Parts: sequence; C-alpha cells; structure tokens
Amino acid sequence: MPSARDLKRALDRVRTAIPAQRKLEGDRRNIRLGLERITRAIQKEQNWTGVHVGGTNGKGSICTLLSYMFRQSGVSHGVFTSPSLFGARNGITINGMYPNKRLYEAEIKNVQSRFHRAASGWTFETGEDPGELTPFELETAVAFRVFNVLHVKYGIVEVGMGGASDATNAMHEKGVTVISKIGLDHQEYLGNTIEEIAGVKAGIMRPSVPCIIDHTNSVEVLRVLTEHARSIGTPYYLTDDADVADLLSPIDTEKFQLEDYEKQNLLCALLAFKKLFPNMEIDLNELLSKRPYPPGRKDLIHVRDLTDGLRTAPVFVDGAHNMLGVQALSAYINNQMRKGDEPVTWIMGLSASKTKPFASLIETLVQPQDRFAFVEYQPLPNEPSAAPAALGREIAESVVSSSEQIYDGDPSVDAAIQWASEEAGNEGPIVITGSLYLIRELYNTEGVYTRRKFKTMRPGRSQLWYYTQLAQTRELTEEEAREFKQARRHWRLNPLRSSALVSDEENQKPPRISPVQSPETREAQRQAAYHQSQAERYAEAIECIELDTANGVPTRAGANKGQDAAAAAAAAPNSNPAGMPLMIQELIRRQGEHLAAYQAAMHKLRGYKVAIPEMKFMSYAQIYGRPPGPPRRKSKDSLPKQAEGQESVKPQSETPGLGEAGQKDDGSGR
Repeated sequence: MPSARDLKRALDRVRTAIPAQRKLEGDRRNIRLGLERITRAIQKEQNWTGVHVGGTNGKGSICTLLSYMFRQSGVSHGVFTSPSLFGARNGITINGMYPNKRLYEAEIKNVQSRFHRAASGWTFETGEDPGELTPFELETAVAFRVFNVLHVKYGIVEVGMGGASDATNAMHEKGVTVISKIGLDHQEYLGNTIEEIAGVKAGIMRPSVPCIIDHTNSVEVLRVLTEHARSIGTPYYLTDDADVADLLSPIDTEKFQLEDYEKQNLLCALLAFKKLFPNMEIDLNELLSKRPYPPGRKDLIHVRDLTDGLRTAPVFVDGAHNMLGVQALSAYINNQMRKGDEPVTWIMGLSASKTKPFASLIETLVQPQDRFAFVEYQPLPNEPSAAPAALGREIAESVVSSSEQIYDGDPSVDAAIQWASEEAGNEGPIVITGSLYLIRELYNTEGVYTRRKFKTMRPGRSQLWYYTQLAQTRELTEEEAREFKQARRHWRLNPLRSSALVSDEENQKPPRISPVQSPETREAQRQAAYHQSQAERYAEAIECIELDTANGVPTRAGANKGQDAAAAAAAAPNSNPAGMPLMIQELIRRQGEHLAAYQAAMHKLRGYKVAIPEMKFMSYAQIYGRPPGPPRRKSKDSLPKQAEGQESVKPQSETPGLGEAGQKDDGSGR
C-alpha cells in the first residue's frame, strides 16, 4: 500500500497537470484580455507621453533603467510595473517615490465609481456582461490616473501580459515603444508558438512611433516584429545597428562587468531615451553605480534576524521564472558566484502551469554537487497557485548526487532559508529564485531585510483639506492624526506653496499668509537633509564591506590594517562582541551620529506650529490659495454700448495675480 507521502505527491502531480479550463471556478484567475472595459474606464485626457515596454524577459529591468535615466536628467516621470512585490500601490513610482497612500486609495474609488456609473449603459460587441474591472485593469487605470493627477511628463509602463490586448495598451499617446527578448511564457493565453507570441507582443507598436527591438531575439521573432512594423508604418531600430555600437563604450568594464543580457537591456533603454531626448547625455558609470535593478532582480537580502544570527552574509535573490530568465541566472551564478566545484544552495518556487517546463528549469540551474529546496508560496486572490514542492523535489532527485542534498521539510520559504543557512553556513552562496509571487512573500517575511527602499511622497494640499474636513466631523484615528500632522508640516515647509499664496497688488493688500520661511527653518531643513544623506551613504558603505567580506574579497582596510584598526579601536576600544570587523563598527558609529543629528533637526522642524496658530482649522482658500473664479457672465442689457469704431476690450481675469495661470488643486498631493 502506498504511503501518505506518495499519495500526496501523486495528487500534487495531478493537480499541476489539470488544464486551466477544467479547474474549479473559484480557482480561476480573473484575467480577461481585451481593451473593451479599460478604454472606457480610463480618462480620455492623457497629459503624459507613454513609454511602453513589452517582451518576455528584461522589460521590468528596462523600465527601471529608463527611470534612473529620467531621474539623472531631471525629467518628471512615473513608472508602472507589475506584479508589485510590496503591494499594489508600490507598483507605481513618481520620480522614484511611491505615491501617497491616501492619494492612491482615493484614485481607486474614483476609477471604480467612474466605471460603475458608466458600465450600465455600455453595449459590448461580443455581448458579454462587463462585470467588474479585473484587478490588473483596475491597477492600470489607477496608475494612468495618478500620472494625470501628479502632472508627470512621461509615463514608463510595463506590459502586463502579451501586448495588443493588454490593459496597458489602452494609453492614448506613446512617444516610444520597446520590445525586449521574447520567449515561451503564458502560452495558455498568448499562443503555443514563438511566432504567435511575438505577433501578440508586436501589438504595442503604433504608426510613426519609434520601436526599439532587442536584436538577440530569434530569427522567427525578428521577422514577425519587423514585418508588423513595416505594415503599420512604425520606424524600428535594432540594438545591433551600426550607429549604436559605441553607446556602451564609456562604461568602466573593470568596475562594471555586465552579462550579455544586461547589455541588451541597457541598450534598449538607452536607445529609447535617445529617441525622446536626442541632445541629452547619460553618465552610464554613474547610472550603474546606483544598482538600477528592479526589486527581486539581482537583489541582496539579509536574514540575520530570521536565522537567529546563523547567517550574516547576504543572500542573493533573482525572480527568474521562465527558461530565458533561468538561463541568464545560471550564467551569472556560474561566472560570478560559483567557486570551482563548491556547492550552491538553491531555494526555488514556481507557479503551477501546464506549459511550464519544470524539469528543464531545474536542470539548467542545479549541478550534481548543489543543494536544492523547492518551496511553495501562498497565492493571493486572482493569482496562480504554487507548484507543489513534491514536484520540484522529484525532479531534483535525478540531478543531484544524493537525496540528502534535497530539502524535505516544511515547504515555506522561511523554513527553507533556515535549512539553507545551516547547510551552507555563513560563507556558502545561497540563491533564492522563481516566481515573483514567491519573491513578494519572501520580502514580506518577518526577519528579512533589503536595503533597496523607495520613499513615499509626502501628503499634499488635497490630503490636508481632506483631513481638515474629516477632523471636523469625527475624531481621527492615530494613523489619520499622524498623516494630518505630516500634511500640515509639509504644507508649511513646502516652498512650492508660494505659487498659490499671491498678494493682491492692485488693491495694495499683503499676502494673507507669508510664504517666506525663516532662516532658522531653512537651516534646520539643510541640516536634516545633509545628515540623512550622510547616514544613507554610510549604510551603503557598510553593505558593500559586508558583501566583500562574505565573498572573501580583500577590502581597502586589509591593505592598511594597522592605521584603520587603530582608529577604529580608539573610537570603540571596549569590545568587539559580534566578531564584527573594526572598520564596520566605526562606520556604524558614524552612521549613528548622523542619524541622531538628523532626528534632532527633524524634531526641531516638527516643533514649529501651524501657519495660523489662532485657528484650529484652515479654510480651503488658506490651503490652496485664491482659486480662479469663473468669469462673471453679464446680460447684454448690462454691457455698456460700444461706440462706432471703438475697439473691443477683452475682459480680464477677476483674480489678480492668477489669471489663466491659476490652477485649482486637483487632488494631486503636491
């Protein structure tokens, strides 16, 4: 009689092989390709120019590279990528920062209410019931609205799945499109052959809008893409054209050793940027020094707390989940991290799919001497279920030398990390890879930390007005009160506020509220910014030294040990309890000094009172400035009669100092 474990493995194999259409209704993902709903849910006005990035692999990296280029050049932009590893709101960044939480929630309500009001009167050609927006359609519509509300000039948008019928293809205006490396993925939705998939992804092209194409695509893919481009009048540019050969020559190859696929991603991003801004130059060495990778790609995490100090060296993370990604990851690990015949410890988790080549993926990564753990993640609603751990273990047994090298415990990522840390120790390389849903669960695991963080935009005038109204109707929660305080402080200290607080020179009236900040406030702001920047630089230095120490790379301190050690010992002579290098102790001490100075400066800034201390709540006019009123309409009888030959006089704005330039705040949070 088979054991319980054998029965479970057999059932897991059956569950994985069940076609999508035969699964229970509750297990189906709410994915409906097509533009019928999304085109009627988004705003007709698009105040930004789209940069649309499609493909199978590398599209997220290209979006991140473009974002760093825009930031280096000072160009206002937004980015929308999926899936988000930290929550739906974090799939959007505005000039490198997440949008304010309340702003995002408000825009979700706006999109949903707009859709519900209009959906009842819609008629679909296919006769289908519009139902609700799918989660991805909702996220896309909200992202487009946030771009509009925050007045970005460019929107960098990653295709979700496919291209022609993807929700992101509903954008009205595109400045350039990019198609990265195309491979087999999502065949159940896009087609079973590489040509069919390429045809779907070519749908993001627009007539007269330049398209950048990764030239390392197969001959079949390039033929489909170029034929489609010529048929609709799209100028296309391959990354191997003669005029782009020298674009990467300024890179310091000793400092930055890029894999071939990374060079192609960088070329795609650089060519797209050049099509938009032909006269702007990008410092590629400065760009690469910022580690311009999206979260979950070539990332480093720390699991010291999760493993109770067992593992202090960082763990490598990369969300390779298809054959192209796994092949690139394998080349990187073999060239950069694998040392001879020493084993690599792998932790992998994939989503269930009837078309995913599980055996080929595992065999590409794992070598006979390696250790391997196949884990599962907990899917959220409308996400694919995880492939069973038993499936991965069974495949790995035919690859590794001994079954003792395979993890057979709890199939959770935190338990697998504990096992991997015990097996690999503090020096052996550990790599976590697979589905981005697994990477998201990893990043949200208690005791796992990553230094790659984005800031969140501060609450703006719309948030201040919202909480001002709310506070007069009920008592605010602790979180609401904190955000209300942040909104008041940001309103008071924001120099942009002066554009809304104008004086009435015609009637010789002073500004209602002085927009000028005191020298003490400006000095406190300068001190806070300086010490925060210094603390961040020390944190980066500490991370680099820890990484070099873990990989056995001699640090600069090793060449001048006596002087640095003496200085560190003088700064912290008492002890070295954790066996930590003395130079790192000294850097941590200095980082702490800057953090303390930053907190002191911020405490001083937070101590300032609101701009109008005698009033409990500010009015709309005080928050926004004087809004431009509509021109007063007069009847024909009330207008003075115009004498013959007299030139007509155009009525002037009734709001001195604003006129046509006056803008009512639209809830942007700025």
